[in-house]
Amino acid sequence: MTLILIYFSLFLGLHFLAQRFKRPGAARLFQMTGCFILLFVFFGFRNITVLNDTPHYYGFYYQKAHLISYQEESIFTFHLIDKFEYGFQVLVHFLVKYVSRDAYTIIILSSLVFAIGNITFLSKNTSKIALACFMMVVSGVYFDQFSMIRQAFAIMFFYQAYPYLKENRYKPYTALILMGTLFHTSALILLLLPLLKQLRICRRNILLIFLATVLLTIFIHNIISLLGMAGTLYYKMSMKRTAPPIAAILDGLLMVILTSVYFYSWKKEAHQKDSTDFWICILGLCICIITPAFIPLFRLNAYIWPVVYLLFFNSMAGKRLFGLLALLLVIRISVVLTFKSEWNHIVPYSFYDFGNNFHEYHLYMQKEQ
Repeated sequence: MTLILIYFSLFLGLHFLAQRFKRPGAARLFQMTGCFILLFVFFGFRNITVLNDTPHYYGFYYQKAHLISYQEESIFTFHLIDKFEYGFQVLVHFLVKYVSRDAYTIIILSSLVFAIGNITFLSKNTSKIALACFMMVVSGVYFDQFSMIRQAFAIMFFYQAYPYLKENRYKPYTALILMGTLFHTSALILLLLPLLKQLRICRRNILLIFLATVLLTIFIHNIISLLGMAGTLYYKMSMKRTAPPIAAILDGLLMVILTSVYFYSWKKEAHQKDSTDFWICILGLCICIITPAFIPLFRLNAYIWPVVYLLFFNSMAGKRLFGLLALLLVIRISVVLTFKSEWNHIVPYSFYDFGNNFHEYHLYMQKEQ
């Protein structure tokens, strides 16, 4: 745990060192380079026991790399039995066939892409890159992203599509989101944003959206059954769950706090010209309302959290409250990593042993009871 706290503090160190630069461009480059190194080294060379989904993707790649037929067939072959989206299957097939059969390839490559993608996204939205990166790490946003590799690729497409959404250029936005769905179908939720932007921001519309969300929450299990998804593992696990969804409720409260601060600043700073971020916050709140009824839906907010945190970070009120938020996030992640380490598998942290020819994977397989 001490190692993780030291890791968090390194981002703060970068932030304070960057303030010593006189030229903004030099400070920006210093922060981007430093944050990239910290993210890529920590996540790109992690052991496969670190983060929930690491062993699953490692194991999938390992199995494919040892199939002779897989190496001989076209990389565009779709395997329905793999239960992964087409884009991810093509990526893995390409890597196995033309890059490396070493299963760790998918871990180090995805970490490289996500580190570059996240730092680029931060640099386009704030000059305090290291401080924002610190916020994303201690909030757990990056722990989730580097774990759920397929969805993180979809998030990278959303990062690229986000400016088009703000410019009301819906064709390139939709094209990029559809490309994201080739890696994780959950990205389809982002197609709601252009529709929401057509609505006028008023109490009536917001109340109607929240009312529809509440009704959807009440009938969510019926809807899932009608869609023929009652046999999925996630649905069965949700139905067998007896403990109250405390984590989902707390996440919902955090979303309410962050979006409330943004809404306050948005109104005070007269940013009503662009409604993009407003509706992103509303969508995030709606997902938080539904999630306690069906926990797997929490993944949908993986697209929303980075934007919401940045909106808070850049808002007038958020700048005054950042110290308090940072303290709460550090306490929160410390408690989670200490008492609920099975959520992330970060403590104890270790690097991957490249000298070991045998690594056990599928360490945290979800089993049906």
